[in-house]
Amino acid sequence: MKKDKQRKTGEVASVLLSVYLGILATTASHLWSYYNPLKANAILLKIGSWIPSWWGIGPYAGKETVGLLVWLVSWAIFHWTIGRKEVDLRPWTIGFAIAFVGNLIILWPTVYHTILWWPVLPNTLPGGEG
Repeated sequence: MKKDKQRKTGEVASVLLSVYLGILATTASHLWSYYNPLKANAILLKIGSWIPSWWGIGPYAGKETVGLLVWLVSWAIFHWTIGRKEVDLRPWTIGFAIAFVGNLIILWPTVYHTILWWPVLPNTLPGGEG
């Protein structure tokens, strides 16, 4: 690469967007496996079976595979579309940070139990803990 050739700022934006979509796909597959474990875990086990020792981590291998595929495919698409342009990185960076924090909040069990309308169950721990 020549020293005088500057990379386009769209490349950074395409990376931010594709990484977030991969995180979002992993989150969606995780919530799906909690909402409908009988169907989702069987499918996720098949998807993740290419990973060595996949049976040791169960459906997590499929969740990570879904995130990896979405990230790679979306990165390739965005690299050839957004990546060739000059964009203002401030909104992209702020948007990524807000979306990332929002995703972390959604992954908090209290929040996704509320989103999925799971009932509050009585305390079933031994000794009345929790």
